[in-house]
Amino acid sequence: MGSVFLDISMSLDGFIAGRDDVVQPLHEWIVDFQTGIFKKSEVMSELFERTGAIVAGRRVYEIASGWGGNHPIRGVPVFVLSHDLPENVPQGGTPFTFVSEGIEAAIREAKAAAGDKDVYVLGGAAVAQQCLQASLLDEIQVHIAPVLLTEGIRLFDHIGSERIRLETNRILESQGITHLQYRIAKSE
Repeated sequence: MGSVFLDISMSLDGFIAGRDDVVQPLHEWIVDFQTGIFKKSEVMSELFERTGAIVAGRRVYEIASGWGGNHPIRGVPVFVLSHDLPENVPQGGTPFTFVSEGIEAAIREAKAAAGDKDVYVLGGAAVAQQCLQASLLDEIQVHIAPVLLTEGIRLFDHIGSERIRLETNRILESQGITHLQYRIAKSE
């Protein structure tokens, strides 16, 4: 069975979205916002290759308009943590499952669907925080954008009071972004 990993872009001051959900400065390394086309990168190729299932929050799902029914990682099931079903689910190639039983159930279902591949926790912040609180993550990959947003949604708020030890797995620097990958140290 694969691992469960969080992969998310963040400002240097710890925000995954600015005021009014502005994310463009955080994702310029991967999306050409004039054309809407994803840019090629080694990091994104690895992400697409290793992902067998995705867990996302309802807010991210709504902001992305359900990706129009086609998440960019084609054919991979998306498990959306939600208290209720949306009125309209866009039709497309992505199978969506809405999970109301909590983050543990969403991760359990995603792991079963992913098989030997990994579960990509797409977020947003609330889902990431719940995963950290419940010790469900094996790895965190953060892409640090060279910007200070000064306000918005912080990634690491509300994660509890227990220290979480990280082991550096990889640091890559590329034009306009720094990729940090950590394994979560398991308690002995």
